[in-house]
Amino acid sequence: MRPLTRRSLLVTGTGAMAALAGCTGDGGGPSEETETTTAPTTTTAAQPTALDIQNPVLCAEAPAGYQQYTEQPEDTYEPGDVIWVYFEPSTVGTESAGEGEIRFEYDFSVSVTDPDGENLGTVEDTASRTIPEGSDLSTVFLSVNYSPPTEFEAGTHTLELEVTDTVAGNTATESIEFEVESGLEYTTGDFGFGEFAFTESEARGYRDYDERSPPEYEPTETVWYYYEIQGFAYEETSNALTTDLSIFETLTGPEGDIWSQADIPLSNMFDPETDLDTYYVADRVIPSDEWLPGEYELHFEVTDGHTDETVTGTYTFTVVE
Repeated sequence: MRPLTRRSLLVTGTGAMAALAGCTGDGGGPSEETETTTAPTTTTAAQPTALDIQNPVLCAEAPAGYQQYTEQPEDTYEPGDVIWVYFEPSTVGTESAGEGEIRFEYDFSVSVTDPDGENLGTVEDTASRTIPEGSDLSTVFLSVNYSPPTEFEAGTHTLELEVTDTVAGNTATESIEFEVESGLEYTTGDFGFGEFAFTESEARGYRDYDERSPPEYEPTETVWYYYEIQGFAYEETSNALTTDLSIFETLTGPEGDIWSQADIPLSNMFDPETDLDTYYVADRVIPSDEWLPGEYELHFEVTDGHTDETVTGTYTFTVVE
């Protein structure tokens, strides 16, 4: 057996392991040449009667040792992060594991509730370790992690931790809140329509068009228009910018009857270098025969699927005889 100094004991849940720094592996058991007929016996030492979770800390990565961890800044994570928790048990129950050895064990249960109160799932695991008698148990620490089944949504989450010392029969629980930041980016402005204009022909580019003012048309003319959408969300990766916009357009005639309704097809994936603050739509409506004289309304519903928000806008043009 290797000489022992003051060491940290580590138990890691959810993929559990237990280790004693400087004395891992065989734990100093009998050599191959040693014959023994002594069966392991249960210790008669008094067991602790209570268990508390002390010094719970949300971490950025797996703890390296007793009180050696990197705290997660402001207890705030990204949607796809793994949640690491470091804590210390107030007591450790042990039992005999054979000549010169003792054993401890913890059962873990970790669950997370999202901002809507929905349980995202529970992870259960067990960690145990056999160590030499006389090992220093005052530096026992525990570490568990939780990986979301899908990405966390933005908002306040609650991690419920239950730990049972299976040797002593004591259980402790702890609730820990953490924040998840939105993984979305947003274009400039409030979500809605930016500049809108009826145009003489198809727009050539962002704010590059010839405006028709006033927007008056003859019965057989094509009605071109240009509009911008601002304040929408998008996801950014190294390969693309991804939006989730959809537009539903309704054209109402002079007598209040609907002339057309359509889902407007949009591109929702862009090169990472694209400036989405310059997002615009250039479109047109064409009469099947002739427009009736009077005022027409173009009504738009724009939905951002990333945020489940919808905005509307209505614009009018006139057909003259």
